[in-house]
Amino acid sequence: MKILLVDDSFYARKLFAKMLTNEGHDVVEAQGGIEALEIFKKGGIDVVTVDMLMPDMDGITLIKKIKELNRDAPIIAVTADIQEETKKEAFDAGAFAFISKPVKPQEIKIVLSRLQKEPDLIFLSSDNRDAFTELINIAMGRAAEALSSLLEKKIILKVPHFEIMAATELTDYFANNLNEVGVAIQQRFTGIINGVATLALPYKDAVFLVRELISTDKELERLAPSEQTVLAEVGNIVLNGAISILSNQLKTRLAISIPDVYLKKSGMDVLNSIMLYCYDSEHALVLLSRLTISEMEVLSYLILLLPRVGILKLIESLNA
Repeated sequence: MKILLVDDSFYARKLFAKMLTNEGHDVVEAQGGIEALEIFKKGGIDVVTVDMLMPDMDGITLIKKIKELNRDAPIIAVTADIQEETKKEAFDAGAFAFISKPVKPQEIKIVLSRLQKEPDLIFLSSDNRDAFTELINIAMGRAAEALSSLLEKKIILKVPHFEIMAATELTDYFANNLNEVGVAIQQRFTGIINGVATLALPYKDAVFLVRELISTDKELERLAPSEQTVLAEVGNIVLNGAISILSNQLKTRLAISIPDVYLKKSGMDVLNSIMLYCYDSEHALVLLSRLTISEMEVLSYLILLLPRVGILKLIESLNA
């Protein structure tokens, strides 16, 4: 990769440049923001590393100016200032990674390897992330109210964490978090964007949920069709809440299929079923949700697989 390294410290530049060239990268150095912009305008730069504190132009300003020239340019903020507010400002300006000084070889290697593997990774700013989290939790709050009314049980549903990842990263994600899926409910949606929404529960959490909802001691794979219908309806309410966020933000109507229910499947089987209907989608929104029922909490994973254009439109709407 051709990396533009921007730092006003000659000593810091040389150490960092040596680290990068040892990993096989082509390094171009700039001692400040003005010089960096001139180099960047000539083209051919794959990644820019930006020191946050420079005399001619601070790092935040430089990141914004580079983004004006190319909004997809991957920028790594590098600084000795590790305050959370500094990190937030860097991400808000458009940085996709934040590394503290002194730079550790393994840390920069991991960041660059991700870019080489997935050059079109999408990252949300802190403000975008906060806005989307609020929207999702509002939708999940409404879904919980609907479930409480349907099941006559007090239900709380929150999404405390989510992340965007490349579709190719889902394999590792399932292997690490959802190797065995107890219950998975899926719905496809079509319109100006096409995608798949999946609600998946680890096996032990799915067993508890089923026994609470259906009052049965049956094994999951032996549930009668009528019992599976209850799961389908629960999933339908939650997934419709999530899909509605997309349709409302994109100001469009998305057609939603009837839910499919999968019981006691391997994570890879569930993942394959997701990819089957959405082979052309490049990114996934993965939301870790916590569902509280009868004062017991179960984990569930809400996965929205979308085309890149859908993610970008969503981010654009959050900025509007």
